[in-house]
Amino acid sequence: MEQRNRPFPLEGIRVIDLTKIVAGPNATRMLASMGAEVIRVEWHDQRALDLLRMLRPSVPGGAPDSVNRSGLFNNLNAGKYGITLNMSLPQGRDLFKRLIAKAAVLCENYSPDQMEKWGLGYSELKQINPGLIYLQITGMGKSGTYNAYRSVGPTAQALSGLTHMSGLPEPMPPAGWGYSYLDHSTGYFGAILVLAALMNRRRTGQGCYIDLSQTETGLMLSGTAILQAQATSKPTERYGNRMPFTDWAPHGAFRCRGNDEWIAISVQNDEQWAQLVELMGSPAWARSSRFARAADRKAQEDELERLLSEFTKVHDRYELMEQLQRRGIPAAAVQNAADRCERDPQLKSRGYFTPLPQSEIGTWPVEEFPAKTESTPLSVGGPPGRAAPLLGEDNDYVYREILGLTPQEIAALREDWVI
Repeated sequence: MEQRNRPFPLEGIRVIDLTKIVAGPNATRMLASMGAEVIRVEWHDQRALDLLRMLRPSVPGGAPDSVNRSGLFNNLNAGKYGITLNMSLPQGRDLFKRLIAKAAVLCENYSPDQMEKWGLGYSELKQINPGLIYLQITGMGKSGTYNAYRSVGPTAQALSGLTHMSGLPEPMPPAGWGYSYLDHSTGYFGAILVLAALMNRRRTGQGCYIDLSQTETGLMLSGTAILQAQATSKPTERYGNRMPFTDWAPHGAFRCRGNDEWIAISVQNDEQWAQLVELMGSPAWARSSRFARAADRKAQEDELERLLSEFTKVHDRYELMEQLQRRGIPAAAVQNAADRCERDPQLKSRGYFTPLPQSEIGTWPVEEFPAKTESTPLSVGGPPGRAAPLLGEDNDYVYREILGLTPQEIAALREDWVI
């Protein structure tokens, strides 16, 4: 509670948020957690509405519930303000320019040329606000052969090579990523770049245009694969859960008792293997000379994993994890969403899920900022201390308090379907 009385690091920084789905909203979520006043701009038309708002619960009978009840949307947009603005109308674009004049940062991840079609590209907006920091997130970047391509995280992921790298060895096909890993990573990169631009503006007074490519973010996350290709001219291979470069075996995920329950085990030396053999009751197969040394175990990894699975599949994953860890063997239960939300004592002790009030659904837990600080407050709810905004929830605050419109002007704009 003491931290709440201290100023957030980005208090006084106003961010206009034209982002959708995950990559952009994750970037602005980080900025809101640091105290920025993030104003999310949306529109009522379902063709323009954030897809995540549509991923919402259904009421009895199958009818869709309110667009304000999407769990994923609420998680990614906590701590922000929300307005509606019809950017397809000239009056809407004029209001947007007035917002830009009073902002420090603009973040958007529309199709690459959408803002230019509206006459709102960086070259136009910097005439209004020379100090503006403009973060644009696209799949391929705004220059080059693919600069006009439209993309979402999974397609950019495929071009980056990350999709090919994930999965079991050939002849199995690439598994890709079950969730859009690259969307989240790009959001973190975007927030870092905005922070760097804010520091530069403090020194120089200059604004900045940031052209962030999701595909190139993926390349940065591909580890040593690119270096390996440059040095050896060999294509990237998939290794699944196994360790390809050292004789660590067994090394992978093994089935446990229950429905789709697993444990990850990483035996890294002969001493750990001896401890595992003892824990298993020293079966004859495990005492065989063919598994005595690390190199031997690695050479017969298929058979080793089959035999070890016969042991693990009759054990509870958490009990086995604790037994292995007590013997100094790296091991962890493979957790599912329910485990993380309801069981994980580490996440509970760090307060990873924090309850925030949302105007329609009441108080609900969302994921907190993924770091703890001693003297600088950071919170997913930001200074407002609330969850994601309802659609257009803060129209009166933004249009009256920030832009200075009268109640009559606001009413007229509503009537004309501008806001």
